[in-house]
Amino acid sequence: MEYLPYEQQPAVTWEDRAAERIMQLEGLNYSFKAIHQREDYSLRPSGRVTVSYPEENGAYAKDYGDNSAAGPNEYSTELDAEMTLKNQLIPEYIERSREIFPEYDSYSENLRIEILQSVYRGWDSTETAKLIRKKDWFLASIEFLNHDDYRAAIAPNSTTRGVARRMEALADALQKEGEM
Repeated sequence: MEYLPYEQQPAVTWEDRAAERIMQLEGLNYSFKAIHQREDYSLRPSGRVTVSYPEENGAYAKDYGDNSAAGPNEYSTELDAEMTLKNQLIPEYIERSREIFPEYDSYSENLRIEILQSVYRGWDSTETAKLIRKKDWFLASIEFLNHDDYRAAIAPNSTTRGVARRMEALADALQKEGEM
């Protein structure tokens, strides 16, 4: 079965660059079964098919964390996933980021993007948030990595190395903010 290659939409705004960052870090849950079940076997205009997946709480999500999936085997496309991320999820998580960090819009683009991807993944570092609000960038970067999830991710034979990469990216952005 062939499909037309998917071309990611160009990043024009910082919000688009934030979406790109999340797409780099997250990945999609692809369904090759869904491609072969298509009745007319026609070329798909937007690439491979994605399928919903169960979250830890038992609810289903699809694409880049869109929680509107009602159950298993809900299908989407790469283009739909990107558009949902850019048009629905990014604005929602920008607002969540602003709630946690009232001066969010004054931070550098790099820091805004890394905070956004951390909030997207489920921000739970109240001590780091306090240090960021005080603009104590260096201590915030250290405190952010002082977390059980990070220690588990860097442990030998860890299967969650991606968690460490995400957290290190924010810690690096915090340090760079302090150097500005």
